[in-house]
Amino acid sequence: MNQIEPTDNGAQEKKVFKGMIKLYPDISQTNYLCSLCHYFVMTFIFVSVESLQPLLFNQRYGIHPKDAGMQNGYMLLIDIATKCIFAPIVGIMSDKVGRVPILQMGIVLTALSITSMGFAENIYPQYCISRIQYAIGAITLATIPFLGDYVLDETKGKASAINVILAAFGAMFSATVITKLLTQSFSIQTTYIVVGSSFLCLGLLYTLGLKKGLHFKKERKIYKNAPLRDDLIQKSICPYQNIKQIQDEDFDYIDYDKEVRALNQIKQDSSCGAAMKIALLAGKNIWIFQGYVTNFLGRGDSILLTLSLQIWSQQFVDETLNDDDAYKQASIQAQTLSGVTYMVIMIGAVFYGILFEKVSKNKLLFIMFSLTMVGCFLMNFAPNPKSPYTFLIMSILGSGMSGLYTGALYFVNKYAYSEFRGYISGLANVFSVLGILICSFVGGVLQDHWSKIAPFNLFGFMSLLGLILVVWSYYALYQSRSVK
Repeated sequence: MNQIEPTDNGAQEKKVFKGMIKLYPDISQTNYLCSLCHYFVMTFIFVSVESLQPLLFNQRYGIHPKDAGMQNGYMLLIDIATKCIFAPIVGIMSDKVGRVPILQMGIVLTALSITSMGFAENIYPQYCISRIQYAIGAITLATIPFLGDYVLDETKGKASAINVILAAFGAMFSATVITKLLTQSFSIQTTYIVVGSSFLCLGLLYTLGLKKGLHFKKERKIYKNAPLRDDLIQKSICPYQNIKQIQDEDFDYIDYDKEVRALNQIKQDSSCGAAMKIALLAGKNIWIFQGYVTNFLGRGDSILLTLSLQIWSQQFVDETLNDDDAYKQASIQAQTLSGVTYMVIMIGAVFYGILFEKVSKNKLLFIMFSLTMVGCFLMNFAPNPKSPYTFLIMSILGSGMSGLYTGALYFVNKYAYSEFRGYISGLANVFSVLGILICSFVGGVLQDHWSKIAPFNLFGFMSLLGLILVVWSYYALYQSRSVK
């Protein structure tokens, strides 16, 4: 989508990485590079906190990792409930107050909560309070839509791929630093202090290079008390000037006259309800809808590639080993498979990022959901964690997950209405944590009472749901509409 955003004095777009990524005229290369630092560091912190929790439970509270399932589940429920509450609020505040001040608040809150985790004398209430504070800070970091603000729409596919690659690097770097460096050299309490204080210093440092001020600040002053502008909404929904362009873009065509009438009923007031209504109505744009779908269905990998894979690997360890050695062996096997999957995700993101800008997005959605579904169901036939067939299956799964990763960033950041990008990003994150909740809670129950491979089957059925939605949207919304 090519939203037309105002610039001063006919300023020209800026380019980075030899023109591969194009930036809005008021965005500097420093702004963009600092936003990339944000995505890398954010993922590093997220993975680090989840990796340290089993060690904390074991060393501080005497709960062995294999017996910590219930406590991990409780912490996950608290984390997700908090994020669902605060994601829309953070998105709205980032649009009204500005990206950088809200991000800085999130960085400080996240760093302080991580540091305090190491000092918690008990799980309830001390560690639980720290996790709630961390969840608020974490959803703040994840909701700020820098990609949408900084990158021109024509290169947001490749920009999404770069973000996915950096996120995967952040996850793998965390595993190296936390598992092989900090926890082997320092106590668990010192490790939390090092991680929290390092993030505070580094996070506040890169925010100095981010773009300051409000997005669309001038237009907000002029149209503060006016209805949403028809011309802006029309450009957001359907910026094309001729029918051929519309037909070539699958169904970027939207009946924008109808959409404008609906959105014009909502005044530009400051109420949270009006903002969330706009974010929900934005889902009438099929690509924003697909952004919500990919966020909901595409984030369960955080559970599959960590806890679920660990529990599945546990059943194949040598029975003569004691509990600690058996857990370590299963962890190594699970981390190896996870590393292979993340490597495929990084490589696949490059291809998806380019293809999103060049080929039918419906076809890409169909391919990514199909690969994810097939990979998940094939895990029923995986012999053991060391088998070459298992590595092949995880590669297939990673090739599908790579598309879901890239699509979740691409659709929301490209097609969200510029004036309400924070609102839409906040709602997308709500769908994301709800998807994680279903995959983790339902998958965990099924894994305990049915089969160790159950979370993969559940995610496979969720991917099948994504396929059904792609087919439904194609036939129901594309072929039934005639472009006049």
